[in-house]
Amino acid sequence: MKYMVIIFSMSLFVILYVWQNIEVVQIKMRNRALSRAAAELAKDNDRRLYEIERYRRMEAVEEHARKNGYRAMLPGDVSVVVMDKADAQ
Repeated sequence: MKYMVIIFSMSLFVILYVWQNIEVVQIKMRNRALSRAAAELAKDNDRRLYEIERYRRMEAVEEHARKNGYRAMLPGDVSVVVMDKADAQ
């Protein structure tokens, strides 16, 4: 009986040790997968920021305006309205 308790406790420790190592390996695998996903998201974010900056350039804005039929403002397109303080109340 004495040996059964020793064998049982040693078996229990071996099982717990193996289970612990399996869990550690699984956590490392999940960590690597999440790191790869984070790197891919960072690259995607950089690409999107580049696209935003590319469309914010004045040349791109002017080209878009020309394609859609807009024209440059001329001095005759601007109207100035002068108001007196009495008119504002």
